[in-house]
Amino acid sequence: MTAGIIVLVLVMVMACYYLIRKEDTRLSAKQKAGLKVIPTSLCALLALYGLVTGGGLPAVFLFLGLCVCALADWLLEFQFFKGMAAFGAGHILYCIGYLLAGPVGMRSLIVFLALFGVILILYSRLKDHLEQAPLYLCYAAVLCCMAALASSRQSFLMIGGFLFVISDCMIGIGQATGNKNRLYGILILVTYYAAQFLIACSTVFR
Repeated sequence: MTAGIIVLVLVMVMACYYLIRKEDTRLSAKQKAGLKVIPTSLCALLALYGLVTGGGLPAVFLFLGLCVCALADWLLEFQFFKGMAAFGAGHILYCIGYLLAGPVGMRSLIVFLALFGVILILYSRLKDHLEQAPLYLCYAAVLCCMAALASSRQSFLMIGGFLFVISDCMIGIGQATGNKNRLYGILILVTYYAAQFLIACSTVFR
């Protein structure tokens, strides 16, 4: 419990610091990207703590997934599609961890079909405004699979999976519409960091 609270506070502090400094013209692009990576890296450390305190094999893949997502945070700032690919790899690692945690129920199939159905509706309306639109759809399929598998696991993972979908859908919509609103960007990061923190928490609070 103590480790989770400490990391939560650190993630919140560093996320807020990044949000404050990301518009600072005195910082280089690499410095801003480094600040963005820190909250996800802290979540990875929490997952590592969960792993070494008995999280088992599923925790190994969740920890690795968080590490890959931290790398994706960096790549996304400089090479968007490489960052997307890295996030896809992170989701695949999450999926492996969820599958190793136990059998998957019918709920996961229902959730996948529902989420992907919504994604297809959004895609049909936005695809003409997205560069390399099919890549977004492939990524969305992996994302929905991750969230669907998470829905059959504990509450931390279920909520984290849905928050990840919300965050990434907002990114896709922003890319298509050119939305640069500051509040919109804050909502993307809040839901994203919350998702990663909840995924990390699942390795500690089993």
